[in-house]
Amino acid sequence: MAMAVPASTLLLPLLLATLVGTPFVAAESDGQALVLRSGSPLQRIAAALRGPVTEEPRRLQGGCRANAMRLMPPPALKGYQQCIQDKQSENSTQDWSVPGAELDAQVDCWCEFNLTHTIQDYQCCDNADLYPMCTVNCTPDCNSDLAKTCIQECPSMCFESSEYIVSQGLCKNCDWLKCWPALKCLTKYAQLSVENGTVNKTCNEKRFNNGTQLGKYWQCWKDAPKQSSHWSVLSSVVHCVCREGMIEHTRAQSCCDSVLYGGGVCDLQCMSEATCSTQEAQTCIHTCQSRCTSYEIAPSEDCMSYCLEKNAPCRKFAACSPPMLAGLVCDDGRWPEASSGCCSMNQTNGRPGQLLGCPRLCDTQHIWRLDGGRSIPWWSRWQPGPGIVAQCTCKGCPTSSSEAVLKLDRTVSDGIWDNGQMMLVDIARRQGLLHGPNRRMQELMVMRNDRILEVLKGTEQPDRANSFLIAQINDEYTERISEAAKSFGDDGYMLTHNDAELQAAAEKETKNSIVYFITTAGGCTIAIVAAIACATRVIMRRRKATPIIQFGNNNEVVIGNPVGEGATTVSGTPVTGAPVTVSAPTKGSRDTPKELS
Repeated sequence: MAMAVPASTLLLPLLLATLVGTPFVAAESDGQALVLRSGSPLQRIAAALRGPVTEEPRRLQGGCRANAMRLMPPPALKGYQQCIQDKQSENSTQDWSVPGAELDAQVDCWCEFNLTHTIQDYQCCDNADLYPMCTVNCTPDCNSDLAKTCIQECPSMCFESSEYIVSQGLCKNCDWLKCWPALKCLTKYAQLSVENGTVNKTCNEKRFNNGTQLGKYWQCWKDAPKQSSHWSVLSSVVHCVCREGMIEHTRAQSCCDSVLYGGGVCDLQCMSEATCSTQEAQTCIHTCQSRCTSYEIAPSEDCMSYCLEKNAPCRKFAACSPPMLAGLVCDDGRWPEASSGCCSMNQTNGRPGQLLGCPRLCDTQHIWRLDGGRSIPWWSRWQPGPGIVAQCTCKGCPTSSSEAVLKLDRTVSDGIWDNGQMMLVDIARRQGLLHGPNRRMQELMVMRNDRILEVLKGTEQPDRANSFLIAQINDEYTERISEAAKSFGDDGYMLTHNDAELQAAAEKETKNSIVYFITTAGGCTIAIVAAIACATRVIMRRRKATPIIQFGNNNEVVIGNPVGEGATTVSGTPVTGAPVTVSAPTKGSRDTPKELS
């Protein structure tokens, strides 16, 4: 069983990346995982030869003039660079499928232009990016004891340990520092081993990259549905690998065993359309789409065991076309893109271009970037053109235009005030205001709220385009409120610039204040006068003391005038009397008593 090579035994391809300016990606084993890394390969190979670096690389007295060499390259270095480009051209006879082909090409060009003398003149032989190239022998004796020993201790696949997984003990006895002078003998032996079949060809990266299948795969993967789940991302890769013939292309270029170029592609099992249309396949596809949602950056254990692991019961159906699911509508009423699940929206700040994202009314929104080349194989999630490949994971979104309109109106009506206050506090904090939002900022927020409410009330029927107008209004006032925070700071309300809208608001507020003062003062005056009048009237109406005339003690009841003295009365019979004078005043009278009849 092949095992990963420890980092201490890795031999990284020898490239003048720092001088030529060509990036390179290599691999380093870390337990059971293969970790990609990048940087200067010559620097890494020097570290592999010397062991762990604990101090600055060795330099000759006077220092390496590498910067001068880069800025003003000598003819030998320019010739070397042109030689490398020629070997990479379509008409080149260089066989890139031989182990160590990169090293062989660079040593040939190094020796052709006798670059050792040039590097010595610049005192850069011990430079970390070049060491130990100056020790290479351009005309070695391949029958020497050193060459024979190195061929035995450094098998050809040790050249490719940065890209292939080789046995742990294959290269453990190889002393690269000792064998570097005989490097041309090692690359020559690798060529002979491939020709006689004792060593398999390695990946021909140049032909692989130039194949038409790769471009078709990239287009297929870019267009395939990749929305809302980890399952759809995996399915988009596997389906396009099968559809565009990438398995055959990888095998034809001897790249199946390459970690960077093969990455298990040649072991994939493709499915026919008939198989993918069965109930079993469709059940797996839709179940995994829901189980493997990408609300989290890593899939759940349930998703891994049922869908994504190599031996998972539904894994084989990843070769089928991923489903095109929406379940939501965008702010403009259209459905989202099938490839990403994202809505394409115009920018509300007036700038050109469009934005990808979830509808604004979704409760949960996640946007992931899927491209970038950080995958195995490297090309499986690569975007060669402009832009990015995105995936939108949106939850709690309106599923129809009518639902979106109702949610928009409800959201704005219920939350506009709270939203405004939180925005004011946030802007004040960002602008460093110690006392919170100033008066000018608050006035602008009131204006923003009024304009937004006018948008909702401006049409008899709800309009889904209102969300775009509301966003524009919010952007406008966000900028104006931020400017007010900078201009007025913590000093409060001070009109210092010609703003027609703010001037009108200030004048209106002043006029309202005067009216309010006059109304309040007049009301208070009227209330005081009324109180005084009422009190006076009560006092004037107070009753004076009245003497009471006591009647004699008898059993007679007199009705009307009093009965005169000596009048004859009959028991039980009413008697008419004479007029009576009453001293007590009556209602509406003054002190003069009046007769009652």
